[in-house]
Amino acid sequence: MDRGRQVFLVRHGEADYERLSAFAPVYHGSRRDFAPLTDLGIRQAEGAAEQLRGDRPGVVVASPYARTLQTAALIAARLGCELRVEPALHDWLPIRDGASPVTGELVRQKIEEYETWQRSGILPPDRTWETDEEMANRVRGAVARHVASGPLIAVTHEAVIKSATGAAVVGLASVHRLTR
Repeated sequence: MDRGRQVFLVRHGEADYERLSAFAPVYHGSRRDFAPLTDLGIRQAEGAAEQLRGDRPGVVVASPYARTLQTAALIAARLGCELRVEPALHDWLPIRDGASPVTGELVRQKIEEYETWQRSGILPPDRTWETDEEMANRVRGAVARHVASGPLIAVTHEAVIKSATGAAVVGLASVHRLTR
């Protein structure tokens, strides 16, 4: 990452998961990532854009999930920026191989493993998820691939922002500065 370059991480706005229930079971499990923003989520994204207006960003990059793409599109449109998709800004995954089925029970188990690791510092030998350091490195690599005139905005997810910034609280559509 360029030393003098400012990078802002923005969490997506509120997602409308209920809207997908009419399409059950098509949008269960990981397909919930296709959920658009709620009306409140749209207003949250617009508020984040206003907060960033004075920084005069050059590019907005987003995780490929619907909630982040819609948030990023709203920000980019409000600020007159180019919008790019960056797959490496994806959310924390309970299983990284992409081939194993992901159930609600499995997600709960992996979150419990992750939280146990955070408290104890002992990594399970058969873990399937990223550590905070691995997520932070992934984010830094992702933003480094996007050259922009002016600051860069990366729209991503709560766990990703927490890992990259050390923030304890990452509210919906909140803005965080990424430091080296």
